[in-house]
Amino acid sequence: MNTNNKDRIFLLLTLVIIALFILCLVLGATLGILKLTSRGTADGGESDDTSDSDTAVSVDPQAVMLDATADAGMAYIDRMIFFGESTTAHLRARGVLSDGKDTKQVWADASGTKRLSSKLTSETVVYPPTGESLTISQACALEKPDYIVLSFGLNGLSDFIANKSAYVNNYGKLIQAIQSASPDTKVILQTVYPVCQAGNFAEDVETLNQYIMKLNEWLPEIAAAYENVRVADTASVLRSDANALISAYDKVRQAERIWTGEPEIWNRHAPILFPFVG
Repeated sequence: MNTNNKDRIFLLLTLVIIALFILCLVLGATLGILKLTSRGTADGGESDDTSDSDTAVSVDPQAVMLDATADAGMAYIDRMIFFGESTTAHLRARGVLSDGKDTKQVWADASGTKRLSSKLTSETVVYPPTGESLTISQACALEKPDYIVLSFGLNGLSDFIANKSAYVNNYGKLIQAIQSASPDTKVILQTVYPVCQAGNFAEDVETLNQYIMKLNEWLPEIAAAYENVRVADTASVLRSDANALISAYDKVRQAERIWTGEPEIWNRHAPILFPFVG
């Protein structure tokens, strides 16, 4: 082989190597962009978001936990809207908010309780001031609440434990819908209460409370990904040493007083957010 042929072959191999190197750089940059994009999107479909990419954490999760403070009174509670499961439904049913059972602070549909899913933002609630059926975005756009307390997790508990992404991403979708409609609204994520009975669940009480504690560990991660979102950890002050729901039974009245919204009980047991019953 003469020198000219060797030079041509060497030049050709050099060009091939350079081309492959450039191709690798382009592919690497493209995959990086796609990965970043996938982290920032929420599921827009009609089923639960079951993707593997959880909400990205932007700050220290512990920084989003609300500290216990002195009782701020009903004037503070009056600035809140409550949206969730049976915990929020009981606020109206037990008449512990201003205007009692006629309160306009609890948003729900006719069933009184909702389940966290990707469909939740397209489902409607009865908007108390007008009686209209509105989506959560439409209601927030009209109300512009100072605070909205979200309480989800017990409905669908076993499914969420099996698929963390469904819980994290569906909560994120709900938060985004609220903040898009009312940017100044502060969102409070309520920790899931422990239970003392298994009810209709297949799992026993001990397992259920372990599941609940796991969900509550994920809430700071969710809150940390957004501005103006905090976690109210009332579950920790309502949990016994056995991780079950505590009791404050009045033997004289023969009644469970912790669920009656009485200030002398709630100020002592739940100073973070009073009153909040379930």
